[in-house]
Amino acid sequence: GFQATVTAGIISAKSRDIPGDSTQFQHFLQTDAAINPGNSGGPLLNINGEVIGINTMIASRSGGYQGIGFAMPINTAVKVYTQIIRSGHVTRGSIGVSFRPTEAARDLLRAYGAKQGVFVQQVEPNGPADKAGLQAEDIITEINGRQIMNGEELVELVADSPVGTNLAVSYLRGHKLQHTNIVVGDRAKIFPKELARGAGGVAPEDGGSEQPAEAATQARFGLGIRNLSQPMRDNLGFKERGGILVDSVEPGSFAEDIGFAPKDVIVAANQQPVTSTEDFQRIQKSLKTGDAVAFRVYRNLGTGRSGSGWQSLFLAGTLPPQ
Repeated sequence: GFQATVTAGIISAKSRDIPGDSTQFQHFLQTDAAINPGNSGGPLLNINGEVIGINTMIASRSGGYQGIGFAMPINTAVKVYTQIIRSGHVTRGSIGVSFRPTEAARDLLRAYGAKQGVFVQQVEPNGPADKAGLQAEDIITEINGRQIMNGEELVELVADSPVGTNLAVSYLRGHKLQHTNIVVGDRAKIFPKELARGAGGVAPEDGGSEQPAEAATQARFGLGIRNLSQPMRDNLGFKERGGILVDSVEPGSFAEDIGFAPKDVIVAANQQPVTSTEDFQRIQKSLKTGDAVAFRVYRNLGTGRSGSGWQSLFLAGTLPPQ
């Protein structure tokens, strides 16, 4: 019942993502101006009274204001409004690549010899990037002559491009700069499963109760690893070549910090193939404190034993003192 209430605050950050929600395309303005239940949809104003955002959500344990609020930037609202008026729905552009928008991205770039860009974790089969020749481990550096510094810039540029737009993309592969053209597609059609399930995923399944006889080998990074026998591969439904199984991850270790999980399969370390525990130990002996190290890992994100749930991802970090 208290209309036209105004609170004052500061903008703490722009382009703030909401942790844990991979489906969001909104990069929010963070403010400490009081946003409470009932404020959603109201305006966030600058000191001149101009609307710069639409109040959207709060970060709160109690449900009340605790100093952290988020507003949709007005530029985003205008783009959404314009699309709805023109076509009745909102379409987001995509080129069909996945990446990790985390601190690990910097270590991945270092391990692959790049200073800036977006490290491609996965390329969606038959998507625009796949048809243009992009592969996992490529590093996108420019689009239409504009330098791409991080994944946020890539998403912003591509998502706002109309479907059918032709983008000139420059990327690094094996330290060599290459160029291609990618036609922007409709993200809802390229990633229908991701949009259907929303944020989160399915936990890796056990893969069977039979325990291998071979004891796990302790690795320097806080990993327990073991070789993959053919019966183990069959039991796990893992059909890729090479690799070793992560048997355990030591709490508080470097491996846990960068995201390793039990039952991951490591197939490469710093671009060198890993087919046995001996390969892995040989590679780790060549590394020293402060080096960036990147691992290519397969993780079972599905259910059942068909193998269709195995997905490739990259984990990276800077080695701490041992």
